[in-house]
Amino acid sequence: MPSPKSSVRREGPDACPGVRSVWSAADGGLARVRIPGGRLSVEQARVLATAAEELGSGVLELTSRANVQIRGLQPAGEHALAPRLRAAGLLPSDTHDRVRNIVASPLSGLREHPDVGPIVTDLDEGLCDDPHLAALPGRFLFAIDDGSLDVSGLDADVTLHAVPDGFVVRLGGAKIGLTTAPAALALAAARAFLAERAAQHSPAWRLAELAEGPARVAARLDPSLMHERVVEIRTPDAGKSTPCSCMSGARALEPGEYRQADGRTALVLDAGDGRLTAAAFRALADQAQQHQAQQHQAQQHRDGPAGLRVTPWRGVVLPDLPPEAVGTVTAALAAFGLHTERQA
Repeated sequence: MPSPKSSVRREGPDACPGVRSVWSAADGGLARVRIPGGRLSVEQARVLATAAEELGSGVLELTSRANVQIRGLQPAGEHALAPRLRAAGLLPSDTHDRVRNIVASPLSGLREHPDVGPIVTDLDEGLCDDPHLAALPGRFLFAIDDGSLDVSGLDADVTLHAVPDGFVVRLGGAKIGLTTAPAALALAAARAFLAERAAQHSPAWRLAELAEGPARVAARLDPSLMHERVVEIRTPDAGKSTPCSCMSGARALEPGEYRQADGRTALVLDAGDGRLTAAAFRALADQAQQHQAQQHQAQQHRDGPAGLRVTPWRGVVLPDLPPEAVGTVTAALAAFGLHTERQA
């Protein structure tokens, strides 16, 4: 039985850009910087802004996978970019530059759902630690949903959706089972995809492009990684899934003000088509530095400022703001094209 996308024909390896594989665009080189989980520290945001100004055209783009692209790179800039990003922790592995595609619920850990950030970190480190996984296509995507029903709807190759007793696992959109070892399961699924692709002599970029991809990849997984297995609930011929509560109603995170569990505020900002100037990126970093630092100092937090989070809907989350600062921050960022209402 074919998978819904198994009729897709690929002519060869994908050409997704990275930092080490800059894509030639009409306005110069385009480098895509992977941001696992969309999370950036204040310093990393400033490094990206400075790199865009000094090495490129001064334009940054937010992508639909919560990554950041730097545009307009000149040849000398292409060579100078990697050392800067490596020093800032934004390029931990040259060989795995294009495969660190991990999206996560942008408000995770701030409201009623648990923080999936540690799972993102474990998965990212596991990817970079395995030389074999450098062969993953640049289109292969992991999604980790904290139960908010946001990134579960992003058509990822491996989706982990938090439920009270673990994480529902979906491969290529098909529910496979339940796991309490999400990062290990995701890494195992990536290895199984590569093994199945080799067995089929396929150039597939996505798991669902393999013949019977979800079922065959699931069959290669160690059963001890799951404590419930439901193989192939997707309707193969029609490309439709059977009803499942973890996916029904999946929705994008809307811009606006969100009250955090600790009483502070997270601003979800819409960036229109995702294009921002370096000045806008620096303004985000400045607002985070100013207001988050005051809060952490006042409340004697042991950890540092939270930084900012890029969303898969070409927006940015600025968390941990004191409620009394929201009006000032909102007005300041609106001047740079960042708004708490959806822009047409």
